[in-house]
Amino acid sequence: ITYKIAAHAADLAKGHPAAKVRDDALSRARFEFRWEDQFNLSLDPETARSFHDETLPKEAHKLAHFCSMCGPKFCSMRISHDIRAEAQK
Repeated sequence: ITYKIAAHAADLAKGHPAAKVRDDALSRARFEFRWEDQFNLSLDPETARSFHDETLPKEAHKLAHFCSMCGPKFCSMRISHDIRAEAQK
């Protein structure tokens, strides 16, 4: 995986458009809690899926709007969604 990270960083540094498109797509998937897209866009989909399933094993977590790092109460993405929704009221 180290070589994939280094290669991707080099592509970004060189301004390769596909590298930025991939990063932007991954960021959008993360913000929208699209787990399958996050896994598929990651540099190591199998490991990403494995870590997710190891830390959040229940079937309900496959659609969760939080991850195991911050949990549901402190998820910055969920909080951002809540703030946007409140601002639109």
